[in-house]
Amino acid sequence: MADSYKNAQSVSLCDYIPADRFRTILPEHRHMGGGISEIPVEINMKRSFADTLSFYVEWDGIVYGYVRGRKLIDEKLEGFPPVRRITLTDWDDKFQLLFEGEGETDELPYFVTYDEVRQLLENCRRVPEQMIPRR
Repeated sequence: MADSYKNAQSVSLCDYIPADRFRTILPEHRHMGGGISEIPVEINMKRSFADTLSFYVEWDGIVYGYVRGRKLIDEKLEGFPPVRRITLTDWDDKFQLLFEGEGETDELPYFVTYDEVRQLLENCRRVPEQMIPRR
C-alpha cells in the first residue's frame, strides 16, 4: 500500500457525502451519466461489513451511487482538480475515502469510520431493490 494512502488523515464523511445528497443506483446503471451536479461514487465493502447493513448488498460488495453538490465538494477540496469520481474502500477497521481528479495521478485519500459509511448507506435514497430487508 502506498504511504500516501496509509498515512492519510481522517475526515468526517458527511462533510463531503451527506446522506441527504447521496443516492444509490443499480450496478447496470453505473455507466449512465448522473446529473450535472452529481459525482459518481463507488463503495467497495467486505462481506463482514455488508452483512451488518439492513439491506441486501450484491455478492461483490459494491454499491454504486451519486452524490449531489459537485461545486461544494470542489470548493472544499480547494487546490485539487475537479473531482471526477469518489471511491470508498473497506480497510478492515475503517474506509478509505478517495477523491479522483481529472488527471490520471490526481488522487486525494482520506479515512472515514465504519459507522459513518453505515450511516450514509442506511439513510440515503436507495433504489427499490435495496429496500428489501436482508434475509
